[in-house]
Amino acid sequence: MLVARIGYVLIILVIATAAAAIAMVLRPDDAAHPPMLEFQEVINYSHFGVIDRIDVRGQTLTVHFKDSFDTTDRFGTSTHTFEAPVPTGQDIVSALQAAGIEVNKSGGLQVSSH
Repeated sequence: MLVARIGYVLIILVIATAAAAIAMVLRPDDAAHPPMLEFQEVINYSHFGVIDRIDVRGQTLTVHFKDSFDTTDRFGTSTHTFEAPVPTGQDIVSALQAAGIEVNKSGGLQVSSH
Protein backbone atom coordinates (compact mmCIF):
# COMPACT_ATOMS: atom_id res chain seq x y z
CA MET A 1 0.00 0.00 0.00
CA LEU A 2 2.83 2.40 0.81
CA VAL A 3 4.59 1.48 -2.42
CA ALA A 4 1.42 2.24 -4.40
CA ARG A 5 1.13 5.70 -2.83
CA ILE A 6 4.77 6.48 -3.58
CA GLY A 7 4.15 5.32 -7.15
CA TYR A 8 1.15 7.67 -7.50
CA VAL A 9 3.19 10.59 -6.18
CA LEU A 10 5.98 9.83 -8.65
CA ILE A 11 3.52 9.65 -11.54
CA ILE A 12 2.03 13.01 -10.57
CA LEU A 13 5.51 14.56 -10.31
CA VAL A 14 6.47 13.25 -13.76
CA ILE A 15 3.26 14.61 -15.30
CA ALA A 16 3.72 18.01 -13.61
CA THR A 17 7.34 18.22 -14.78
CA ALA A 18 6.35 17.32 -18.33
CA ALA A 19 3.57 19.93 -18.33
CA ALA A 20 5.97 22.61 -17.07
CA ALA A 21 8.55 21.70 -19.73
CA ILE A 22 5.93 21.83 -22.51
CA ALA A 23 4.65 25.21 -21.29
CA MET A 24 8.18 26.66 -21.27
CA VAL A 25 8.94 25.41 -24.78
CA LEU A 26 5.66 26.54 -26.35
CA ARG A 27 5.60 29.99 -24.74
CA PRO A 28 7.11 32.70 -26.97
CA ASP A 29 10.00 34.67 -25.48
CA ASP A 30 8.36 38.01 -26.19
CA ALA A 31 4.81 37.12 -25.13
CA ALA A 32 4.53 40.48 -23.31
CA HIS A 33 5.13 42.49 -26.50
CA PRO A 34 2.50 43.11 -29.16
CA PRO A 35 3.15 41.81 -32.69
CA MET A 36 5.34 44.00 -34.92
CA LEU A 37 4.50 45.94 -38.09
CA GLU A 38 6.78 47.83 -40.44
CA PHE A 39 6.57 51.64 -40.52
CA GLN A 40 5.34 51.62 -44.14
CA GLU A 41 2.61 49.12 -43.24
CA VAL A 42 1.31 51.59 -40.65
CA ILE A 43 1.11 54.27 -43.34
CA ASN A 44 -0.63 51.88 -45.76
CA TYR A 45 -3.20 50.65 -43.24
CA SER A 46 -3.83 54.24 -42.11
CA HIS A 47 -4.59 55.14 -45.71
CA PHE A 48 -7.25 52.40 -45.82
CA GLY A 49 -8.86 53.73 -42.62
CA VAL A 50 -8.55 50.56 -40.53
CA ILE A 51 -6.37 52.08 -37.79
CA ASP A 52 -8.22 53.63 -34.85
CA ARG A 53 -5.31 55.50 -33.26
CA ILE A 54 -1.52 55.57 -32.94
CA ASP A 55 0.41 56.22 -29.73
CA VAL A 56 4.02 57.42 -30.09
CA ARG A 57 6.60 56.62 -27.40
CA GLY A 58 10.06 57.67 -28.49
CA GLN A 59 10.99 55.63 -31.56
CA THR A 60 8.14 53.13 -31.13
CA LEU A 61 4.57 53.34 -32.37
CA THR A 62 1.71 51.49 -30.71
CA VAL A 63 -0.88 50.97 -33.41
CA HIS A 64 -4.51 50.25 -32.47
CA PHE A 65 -6.60 48.76 -35.27
CA LYS A 66 -10.36 49.27 -35.33
CA ASP A 67 -12.33 46.43 -33.76
CA SER A 68 -14.13 45.89 -37.06
CA PHE A 69 -10.84 45.06 -38.85
CA ASP A 70 -10.13 41.31 -39.05
CA THR A 71 -6.56 41.01 -37.80
CA THR A 72 -6.88 37.22 -37.58
CA ASP A 73 -7.18 36.84 -41.34
CA ARG A 74 -4.35 39.26 -42.16
CA PHE A 75 -1.89 38.74 -39.29
CA GLY A 76 -2.91 35.41 -37.77
CA THR A 77 -3.66 36.94 -34.36
CA SER A 78 -6.83 38.24 -32.74
CA THR A 79 -5.08 41.17 -31.06
CA HIS A 80 -5.78 44.64 -32.42
CA THR A 81 -2.70 46.28 -30.89
CA PHE A 82 0.65 46.20 -32.71
CA GLU A 83 4.01 47.93 -32.42
CA ALA A 84 6.12 49.48 -35.16
CA PRO A 85 9.58 51.06 -35.05
CA VAL A 86 10.00 54.60 -36.33
CA PRO A 87 12.96 54.81 -38.73
CA THR A 88 15.67 57.32 -37.87
CA GLY A 89 14.82 60.75 -39.22
CA GLN A 90 11.14 59.89 -39.77
CA ASP A 91 8.10 61.43 -38.12
CA ILE A 92 4.80 59.56 -38.17
CA VAL A 93 2.64 62.68 -38.39
CA SER A 94 4.63 64.10 -41.32
CA ALA A 95 4.63 60.72 -43.08
CA LEU A 96 0.86 60.36 -42.65
CA GLN A 97 0.21 63.89 -43.88
CA ALA A 98 2.49 63.33 -46.88
CA ALA A 99 0.34 60.28 -47.71
CA GLY A 100 -2.77 62.48 -47.66
CA ILE A 101 -4.12 61.22 -44.33
CA GLU A 102 -5.82 63.68 -41.99
CA VAL A 103 -4.17 63.59 -38.57
CA ASN A 104 -5.66 64.79 -35.25
CA LYS A 105 -8.68 66.40 -36.91
CA SER A 106 -12.34 65.62 -36.42
CA GLY A 107 -12.94 62.31 -38.16
CA GLY A 108 -9.22 61.87 -38.85
CA LEU A 109 -6.64 59.49 -37.46
CA GLN A 110 -5.65 60.31 -33.88
CA VAL A 111 -1.91 60.32 -33.12
CA SER A 112 -0.77 61.01 -29.57
CA SER A 113 2.72 61.39 -28.10
CA HIS A 114 3.68 60.14 -24.64
